[in-house]
Amino acid sequence: MNMTILIKPSSSNCNIDCNYCFYKDSSKNREIYSYGFMNENTLKKVIESVLNEDIETCNFMFQGGEPTLVGIDFYRKVISLQNQFNTKNIEIINSIQTNGINIDENYAKFFKENNFLVGVSLDGPKSIHDLYRVDYNNSSTFDKVIDGIDLLKKFDVDFNILCVVTKQSSNYINEIYTFYKNKGFRYLQFIPCIKNFKNNKLENSNSNYYLDSDSYFDFLNKLFNLWFEGIKNGEFIEIRNFMEYLNVLKGYTPTSCGMGGFCSLHTVVEANGDIYPCDFYCVDEWVLGNINESSLKDIRFSNKAKIFFERSLYIHDKCKSCKYFKLCGGGCRRNLEPFINGIPSFNYQCDGIIKFLNNNINKLIYISRLI
Repeated sequence: MNMTILIKPSSSNCNIDCNYCFYKDSSKNREIYSYGFMNENTLKKVIESVLNEDIETCNFMFQGGEPTLVGIDFYRKVISLQNQFNTKNIEIINSIQTNGINIDENYAKFFKENNFLVGVSLDGPKSIHDLYRVDYNNSSTFDKVIDGIDLLKKFDVDFNILCVVTKQSSNYINEIYTFYKNKGFRYLQFIPCIKNFKNNKLENSNSNYYLDSDSYFDFLNKLFNLWFEGIKNGEFIEIRNFMEYLNVLKGYTPTSCGMGGFCSLHTVVEANGDIYPCDFYCVDEWVLGNINESSLKDIRFSNKAKIFFERSLYIHDKCKSCKYFKLCGGGCRRNLEPFINGIPSFNYQCDGIIKFLNNNINKLIYISRLI
């Protein structure tokens, strides 16, 4: 058995002010916007509880907000506590998702010495990245991110690039992909900007950012065909979005829960020890418990956790009859909000997904036989 624990050591605190940030939006829908920095007692409780589980592998993922804000000594303590409590010799994988700005030589050396996988948020070349990823003075962050990436390269740290795609930036996929290729980035993940979340209902207030069905198709189709042409020319770049499709075609279970047909319990830990079932649902309604007050097992198997899982099992009749359901899984449940009487709305990106697969399924099958 494997477990993923997603820890938010800095809560929603961040050193930049991305207009489209889904976690900033979720936090605004809580009674408390930020829980500050995680203290050592809570960190100890989390690590001890997780490593006491009957598991073979655990992936500790650190996200935010901006997780480097807690300082490098926090992560040195992470390693120390993992060594202290890993009496069952569980395989531990550590990863961190960062905007890259605070990466200095000390952080880069630490990540290398402790085998951290680092995800760096970079939305493309400067003109595109700085559309939304600016600091609180509305100043560019691009050069600082590139400096952080250069340090990761210098110390041979394993890293990948995460690109949030907005309705506006989706028009520049060619420029974004070419930039990544020219920079030598070979591990990419593209994250479509999602609708805002208010009172557990999606709203259209960020309509300039999130990808509706048409823009989602345009993004997927452009990116995929750029990728496909590269593969035909012997150039392979790993794009997680498309690798998931290939894995399903090969008969494997997708790692993206949105493609699985139901929600997985991801165990998100806020800085104060509150636990949520999913990064997209870190709102007061879905607090499952607090690690400082209850056992991890009781929290993960609580009635509220059961309700969260069961509400994801509903499959629309259109999905049941769709030839692509195994490839799509109905989509992320966040895209199916609001749930009314326990029944989800329909995925607002569905038509774009079907159109993309209709246009490219034969190419996907072809690649799946090559790789």
